[in-house]
Amino acid sequence: MHASLALLLAFAIGIVAGLRSMTAPAVTAWAAHLGRLNLQNSALAFMGSMWAAGIFTLAAWESWWLTSFP
Repeated sequence: MHASLALLLAFAIGIVAGLRSMTAPAVTAWAAHLGRLNLQNSALAFMGSMWAAGIFTLAAWESWWLTSFP
């Protein structure tokens, strides 16, 4: 991955994190699970599992649901 692409992706995830608190971790988990983001040999390697992607997706959905309705 080129440095400019990594910087662009980090910027995009930062924008998303400002919109919804759990969306950025969900996107990161899915990117790692699908092989678009290499997290092997790091402290965040667990985010590449299907379980983590599912849990973060449910948390993002719940975050959206709870803030959408009064």
